[in-house]
Parts: sequence; structure tokens; C-alpha cells
Amino acid sequence: MKKTTVLLLLLVNCGILNAKKDLYPKIENINSYKAGEIITQEGISKNKRYKNYPKRVATTFGTLIVQENRNNPNSRLINLNVKKLHSFSENPKEPIFLLYGGPGSSNIKEAPLLWLLENHDIVMVGYRGIDGPITLQSHEIPEAMITDDNPLGEKNIKRLAEASLKTYNRFKNEGIDIDSYNIIEVIDDFEDARKALEYNKINLWGFSYGTRVSYLYALRYPKSINRTIMEGVNPPGHFVWEPDDIDTLYTYLGEQWKKNPECIAKSPDILKTIENVLAGLPRKWKKININPDKVKMMMFMMAYNRIGIVQTFDAFVAAEQGDYSGIAFLSMAYDQLPNMPGMYWGENFAKAFSADFDPKRDYINDMDPEGSLIGSPMSKLFAVGTFGGWPMKSIPEEYKKMQTSNVTTLMISGSIDISTPLQYGTELLSYLPNGHQIILLDRGHQDTGVLQKDSYHKLVLNFFSDGSIYSDFTDVPIDFTTPKQTFQKMGKLFYKLNRLKLTGLVMKLM
Repeated sequence: MKKTTVLLLLLVNCGILNAKKDLYPKIENINSYKAGEIITQEGISKNKRYKNYPKRVATTFGTLIVQENRNNPNSRLINLNVKKLHSFSENPKEPIFLLYGGPGSSNIKEAPLLWLLENHDIVMVGYRGIDGPITLQSHEIPEAMITDDNPLGEKNIKRLAEASLKTYNRFKNEGIDIDSYNIIEVIDDFEDARKALEYNKINLWGFSYGTRVSYLYALRYPKSINRTIMEGVNPPGHFVWEPDDIDTLYTYLGEQWKKNPECIAKSPDILKTIENVLAGLPRKWKKININPDKVKMMMFMMAYNRIGIVQTFDAFVAAEQGDYSGIAFLSMAYDQLPNMPGMYWGENFAKAFSADFDPKRDYINDMDPEGSLIGSPMSKLFAVGTFGGWPMKSIPEEYKKMQTSNVTTLMISGSIDISTPLQYGTELLSYLPNGHQIILLDRGHQDTGVLQKDSYHKLVLNFFSDGSIYSDFTDVPIDFTTPKQTFQKMGKLFYKLNRLKLTGLVMKLM
């Protein structure tokens, strides 16, 4: 199976491998340092060669010392990895601090966005709970997510709540101040890094969850920020995906499908096809169980990009004609999801629950309303908090609502983004007097930087250079014709691997 296919399958936001941890300075006695210091080892991996890039890049690997809980004067010190890629310019413009998606994924990548280095340093500050010695890794949560029963039903959600509470208590028993692993402390980590690296002002580039961090950063330290790009905009209140937004997206996709005669020949109404197939799913394909909840969960995740949407529609057309191998693949793929490489479920729960959990909501029923095509399966996980599964302290209320930010901000939204719908950015725009939103037609959550790369680079470079908005994107309609790699082919491959007890091999192919 091609590596790119595996990445699409598992939707690993941290798909670019982390830099080797042994390149970062070792901390023998952390108490010999002060909070806010960065320790570097000069000469390590300077002028590093990165794959598929013609120039060697001067790279600094550092360790940032911070307080675990800045609200507690007696809090212990912890350390985070910091990676700086040096600009080729002798007089670079403001550096670009990257804030990647998640939560639950590393913020340290191997060699991201090297085309920015002509005029900017690139800085990656590790996310606490992942990019340092203290990691909020949970084996209990993924074990509870894997079940032959309904994974999103109340019975298993309660089981998941018990597992997550065990994780929470284990962290506390290990001496981890779990309430300090939230977005606000992450922002203060970045601010400490900015000061330690002796930057006056910095640019922020946030992706998905990273856009929430960058927006709140601008509220908290506006004088530290030059400009901000938010790509896949997730303002306060939107870690929870709403069923209405998902249904609206599928309605639009169904309308686009009907514009293609070849598609109509395969299915006059693709949404009706999906509805009929889901209503009549067989329990098994060959010897593989087909679980409706698992199928819906992976339908949501595969819709993060255009290719996944096309593959999903193609699989449902095949199922309507009697071939359920693609649907079986979606069900099997769910079982790979909880243990996907680079995912830290403890960190995911810590950041998400402390920011957006609402104890007044009925997540199980609210996220599966009558008449909805698939509901909002991923959001049902918030019901863990309803059953006492993650009793973490909330961040201050002021950071859970939108406020005015005067920082010059560019928002990039895809019109078919299932994770961060374009209306999130449009809603936030009214709070950004110096904000601008670019909407890219028929781009999903993972598509905005993939199609028309030259236009994408020009947009970003011009904005970070002088704040101008240069957009020469053209529309690229979705091609719903048969994808090169179908879920049916992958389902048959998974079936063979499953018979050989080698399904886990897929994970190693990444």
C-alpha cells in the first residue's frame, strides 16, 4: 500500500516525522536552570540536509525550561523541545512560529515549509504533554475505544469514561499537575520561547487546533505578534463538531455530484445511496465485522480531504451494487485509529476538555439527531466528561469566547472543510478589525495547501512580508469519478492482512 494512502487512511496530522529526540540537549538537573531559559548545544546538526531540499539548513535544537503551572509559585520545572530552522537571509524578517493541529499531535516536525527560509526563521516550540520528557500518553483510552460492540453507544462511552479517569488519576499519581496542560500554558510556553530567542515580534502560523492557540496568543500577548495566519479556523467554542454543519456539507456535496452525468449514471442521488446502504448494512463482509458506528466515524475522518470524500462516495456506490468491501474497510480502519502513531490521547483530552467541554450538553443524543445522515460521531467522545471521565479544570471563561483582536490576521478556509467549516472563520472575522478571510472553493481541511501550491506560496509569502493579500487561486471542482485507489481495493488488502494477522503491518508502513 502506498504511504500516501496510509496517511489518508489514518489522517495523522503529525505525518511528518518528528526530529530525532537525541539531538536535543540532555537535562541532567533541571533545577540548576531558571524558567524561561533555552539550552542549546551549538554545532549539533548545523547545516543539516533535509530530504528533497537542495540547500543545507542551519538548525538549532534547544530545550526550553518552563514552570509546569505558572499559577503555582511552588510548581516544578519541566522542559520542552524547541527547533529553529535558520533563514538564509542575513537580515531576516520576523520569524514564523508554527502551531500544528491536534490536539494530541507533536508540534515538532522534521522539515516543514522550507520555502519560507529565504526571509524568515522557522521556529517550532514543543507542545507540553508531548514534546518533552513528560508525555500524556494513554494506553487505557485507546484500549477502551476498540470494541466489537457499538463504540459510540452509551455503554462503551461509560467504559471509555472509566478508562480516561484511570488515565487522569495515573497522571496525577505520577506527580503530573494535569490541570496545567491546557492551551493557556501552551501560549505562555511560546511566549517564554520568544523572549529566550530574543525576538521582538513574531509571526504565527496556526493550523486547525493551532489556530485556536494562535488566536488566543494574540489576545493574551498582542504586542508580541506581528502577523498571524490561521488555516482551518477553530475559534473558541468549536472543538465540538456540530451535526448540522456536517449535514450541510453533505448536502452541498450531493448537489455537486448531480452536476456530473457520469455520477448520476452510478447513483441519481448519492446521499440517498448512503442512507440506504447505512440502513441495510450486513453484519459481515466475508469474515470481517461491519459496525455502523465505526463506518460513520471513518466517513467523518476520511472527509478531511477531497480524495477521501470521493473514495467514500465510490465505496457506497459499490455497496449499493453488492460489493461491501469498501464499507468493511472503513469499519476495519476504525480499529487502527486509536493506536495510530504519534497520537497522544491524554494530551488530546486535556486540551479539548479544558477548553470546550460543556457539562450541560447531552452529547450522545445531541450529536446523533433524528434525520441526520451520520450525525457527528467524533463529538460523542465529549460524553466521556458527562460521565465523569475527565474531571480537568476548565481554562478561564474569558478564553472560551470570541473577543476583539487587532492583530493583522489572514484566515484561510476551505469551502468543504468538515472539521473547521468556513463559517467558523466568517464568524470570527467580525472580531478581527484587521482580519481577512480567503475562502478556497471545494477544498477540505487538508486540501488548502495541496492544490495550486504556487498560488498558496505567493499568498503566504506576501502576507508575512508586508501584510498584503495576493490571491490568484482558481476554482478546482471535485472530480467524483472513480479514484485511482479505492476503499474496495484497500478492504480486500486488509482482509488478506487480517487473515495473516498482519493488519498491524499497515501502521509500520508509515
